[in-house]
Amino acid sequence: MKYLVFFIFVFLFQTGLSQVKNEIPFIHHLINKGYYQEAIYLIEGNAITYNKPQQDSLNYYHGWAYYSLKRLEESTASLLKVGGNSPFYRKSHFFAGYNQIYLGNYKTADEILNQIMIQSDAHLSLLNFELSGLNHLQGNWQLAREQLKKVNPESAILRQPVLVLEEIFEDHKNHRSKSPVLAGIMSGIIPGSGKIYAGKTGSGIASMIGTIGFGLIAWENYNKLGMANAKTIIFGSIFAMNYVSNIYGSVISVKIIENEYKNNLHQQILFQLHIPLRNFFE
Repeated sequence: MKYLVFFIFVFLFQTGLSQVKNEIPFIHHLINKGYYQEAIYLIEGNAITYNKPQQDSLNYYHGWAYYSLKRLEESTASLLKVGGNSPFYRKSHFFAGYNQIYLGNYKTADEILNQIMIQSDAHLSLLNFELSGLNHLQGNWQLAREQLKKVNPESAILRQPVLVLEEIFEDHKNHRSKSPVLAGIMSGIIPGSGKIYAGKTGSGIASMIGTIGFGLIAWENYNKLGMANAKTIIFGSIFAMNYVSNIYGSVISVKIIENEYKNNLHQQILFQLHIPLRNFFE
């Protein structure tokens, strides 16, 4: 039903109002109402020749529709076509840079952001903030901090995001990464200790009790019944499987915890980079 109404609307717009060849206001209307696919359809099927300012507007709406649909590569391609004289220029290029940060294309993002024509101190502060987050994501801690210091502390839009980024920087500075290799070695020496090192105390203690318990039972059966006895073989096998799986589990536990920490840090930074962009240009 939604698409039927849209196509009827397009038909009336193009026939009943055929004297109006500039469809940009209608495309703007579609974007504001959230009809992104419809806007894209209209833009891409448009055969009208526009002047440069109008074409810049179309490129912006095209890129913004794709951005809203989370199709960030297509969004970037259109946003970067917006010329420097367009009122949408800075918004388009800042969001194109953010798109590439989100996609993990850090080198491309850096190139886009550093090529933006800065018009005011406010734009410069925003640029330094985005570059600071970008360098943080790349592990360039010192450069990230230097760029964050260049942000105007009086900026109402950037004040809170800057404080949050500083907290993230400090948290990462104090974070002590855990070693999967060390966790494996520890569990090889004392079963379960690697999981305790990873922060999974309950699981580590359970593994310690279980593995040592089966080891003691296997040892007792060996002493009393000999190596060839079925009980010795069964409990010895259970002990061996527990011992090996405990080492492997300790290594995996540390890897999972470290990956979760990095992913959480990554998402926090992306979120903070996005907030001022929306607030600055809305």
